[in-house]
Amino acid sequence: LELMNIKFHTVISDITGLTGKAVIEAILRGERHAINFLPYIGKRIKADKETIVKSLEGNWRGEHLFTLGESYKMYLTYRDRIAACDHEIEKQLQHCEAKGNDGIIEQNIKSKMKLIKKVKFKNHPRFDVRGYLERIHGVDVLNIYGLSETGGLELLAEAGTDLSKWKNEKHFVSWLNLCPNNKISGGKLISSTLLKKKPNPASVAFRQAANGVQKSNNWLGDYFRRMKAKGGNKYAIIATANKIATIYYKMVRYKQEFNPIELETYRQKYKQAKIAYLERKLSQLKTEVA
Repeated sequence: LELMNIKFHTVISDITGLTGKAVIEAILRGERHAINFLPYIGKRIKADKETIVKSLEGNWRGEHLFTLGESYKMYLTYRDRIAACDHEIEKQLQHCEAKGNDGIIEQNIKSKMKLIKKVKFKNHPRFDVRGYLERIHGVDVLNIYGLSETGGLELLAEAGTDLSKWKNEKHFVSWLNLCPNNKISGGKLISSTLLKKKPNPASVAFRQAANGVQKSNNWLGDYFRRMKAKGGNKYAIIATANKIATIYYKMVRYKQEFNPIELETYRQKYKQAKIAYLERKLSQLKTEVA
């Protein structure tokens, strides 16, 4: 499109959306007059008609049209292969559900209405991932702030449903390499950096969830921003991922529903804890002076 001096892909937000695909298919069918593309423009496109027409005025050289056609065919092929993968993933989820439910698979059951609704992006699987995960785990892990459907699938594949193989949540976050590698000598902490090893897919999923809450208006988002002010972005991602992993472990192992505290309550609790800490330090200093 750039080589043909067509700028339509810069006018709309997604060239692979309904409008983008309709225009590309019209080009490949032989349409060349910019004004004739207007019937293909969806109502959600914010650009005005004049801008759209100008963006579709260019040269239509044969070699570029051939390349565009081959690229579009390859895109459709990839979409078909992705759909096939999604179908196979759903089959595995059905098997996992049946394994923990005496061979019974619940069909066509709509997920319960949630207080927290998460956006389902177009690149997410086309089936009800949330419903499967809830029936497999017994709790709705996608209620956790920042955790996406893809992240939930990665955690199921990597950690499974039985988290009792980790003695407690501390062992779990240690396996994920989301806790400090404290080195103590002579009773003093000399180093607390993470182990230098490649994070496994479960660890990556928790880190992505942590990165997703940094602008959120909830207690995890507030915690992330406080940790970022303290030690930087990487420090905040690890610390928040540790929190999310701990919540996930307790939910899956002990079947505890996610019950977040209110943001203002969390802030007040933090302030009280800070006051108590400063009072202890003051008391300690008074004792040393005396």
